[in-house]
Amino acid sequence: MNAIITRLNEIEEKADAIISDARSRREQMMLQLEADKKEIDARTDREEQAAARQLREKLMREGDGQIDKMSEKNREAIGAFERAFAANREKVAEEIFRRVIS
Repeated sequence: MNAIITRLNEIEEKADAIISDARSRREQMMLQLEADKKEIDARTDREEQAAARQLREKLMREGDGQIDKMSEKNREAIGAFERAFAANREKVAEEIFRRVIS
């Protein structure tokens, strides 16, 4: 009978050791999982920031290009108005004078 009790105690001790080892491994796996999650989150954040920065730079370049084109068109239009005014200055002045005195 003592042999059976002794054997049951040994089995119980081995079971406790197995459970303790499983808990320890589980804890290690949970810590590793958390570390992996943090690393993935950080990498994803860096990638998102890089993509956002590249998109912002692209949009700024495109916007700058559009502004340059609009500025050039405006300069051309102002130049055309100035040339038209210079060519018709006397007529415009005469028309303004007539409107003022009438």
